[in-house]
Amino acid sequence: MKHSPELELDYLIDQLNNEQKPQPDLSSEASESLAVVRAVKALRPQAEPDKNLGNRIYDSIKPNRRSWMPVSLTAIAAGLLLFMFFTTWNNVNNIVYAMEKAVANLTSYHGVIEVREKNANGDEWLIRRVEIWSEGNKYAVLGNQDTLTVHNGSRHWQVRPEDKEVALLPLIPNQTGQGFDLRDEAKRAKQYPYSIVGQETVAGHRAVKLKISPPGGLPYYLWVDRKTDLPLRIQTAMQNSLQTTYTYTSFEPNLEIDPSVFTYKTPEGYKIIEKDPGQQVATAAEAGSISKFVPLLPEVSPSRIFAFKNRIVLDYGDTSVVEFPISKPFKPENYAAVGKAAGGPLEVLGEHLRWQQKGVEIIITGPKRIDLARQMTPDLTLPDSDKNLVSKAQVKVPVDIAIVKADQQQVDGGHSPWQLDPLMVSLTFVNLQVSPEGIQGEPQIPESSFKLAANNGIEAVAAVSDGPIKQVYLKRLIRQDETGIWSVVGYDPR
Repeated sequence: MKHSPELELDYLIDQLNNEQKPQPDLSSEASESLAVVRAVKALRPQAEPDKNLGNRIYDSIKPNRRSWMPVSLTAIAAGLLLFMFFTTWNNVNNIVYAMEKAVANLTSYHGVIEVREKNANGDEWLIRRVEIWSEGNKYAVLGNQDTLTVHNGSRHWQVRPEDKEVALLPLIPNQTGQGFDLRDEAKRAKQYPYSIVGQETVAGHRAVKLKISPPGGLPYYLWVDRKTDLPLRIQTAMQNSLQTTYTYTSFEPNLEIDPSVFTYKTPEGYKIIEKDPGQQVATAAEAGSISKFVPLLPEVSPSRIFAFKNRIVLDYGDTSVVEFPISKPFKPENYAAVGKAAGGPLEVLGEHLRWQQKGVEIIITGPKRIDLARQMTPDLTLPDSDKNLVSKAQVKVPVDIAIVKADQQQVDGGHSPWQLDPLMVSLTFVNLQVSPEGIQGEPQIPESSFKLAANNGIEAVAAVSDGPIKQVYLKRLIRQDETGIWSVVGYDPR
């Protein structure tokens, strides 16, 4: 049956989008369209517009430089249609890339955040309103009861009008902690699958609405200002019949902030509360004399050094190194991946590394953590996530993925946090094998019988010293980060 050119063109595009090979018995018009479509698809739209793109399309579709008239209008339309399709598909990547770039170029800002909650019945109320000034490593936050928290790079304090006191706080580099950090949201939007779901006006700004979908979890939404490419609003999923929305009701990026905002002053009649706020020092030797231990230093010098009683902090801007004397044997957290450092275990948890070396426990947090850690311990070995640990299980345990997804959403909502711990998941599994009717009171196989033998962040093995099971094999089936739950996928009988 002979189809119209329009139907053939629709069918052709569907085949190409599904990565299928078009049928050989195409009409002459459709064959011309196929050549154009393939040529335009090969152009792969770029994140930034190419001023020569029109010429490239023209050069791709014309048969030769002497004669281009045989190319039909249908063929040109097909090429432009497919080009528009691929450009639209790529727009969401461009938006997230532009957001990441805009956040990286943010030198200062002043804004007001409103935090609202809504219940399952649709009732909504204001939780708090916070005003923020930020410039480089300095920030000031004016919160409820007019409490003002300021960090100016060399001092960190909080003015509490209700109690008429000024608290001197630790100098450790800190975030505002208001639940909506611009850099965190830009990073998270890239980490999880996302899509454009619409455009809305937020606080007078035209914004693109993105749907962020954590694997196995409930989606949440992020609004990005079309003019500045900066996040304006985030709305969490409805968990435990509550949904939280953080909105910048006003936001001024890259502006000059009055220096007095970050100037330390004690209001008249206020008392000063001081609890080991620490002090900035010029050298590691000065830090050691205050903290009473010798710190270990990376090859690259920090921008600032802070000394506290029994603790030293090296500030590298977006990355910090915290050191303190060893007070107890090192034990990685059960939910962390484990590597090796300085001849012992290395705890790997998100952007956090922790280990012990030469009488000092070291914690490095931030994007430069691996480079700085290698400068301190050349034998640093990160967990191998490609290593197949669970394939060795003698008995495979079938898993209902629908139940796992439901459990993940329950944990996301704050319930059953033990499922984030592979040892606790192993303990529950083994004791249910011993007592299928359920665990009543103390488990027959106690927690002390379980030890984590391996954990690469995605798969783990728990050794069991008592009972009918010798080893339990686990895997993060839904989400392969520290927020993902563990599932038992196999075991070795004793």
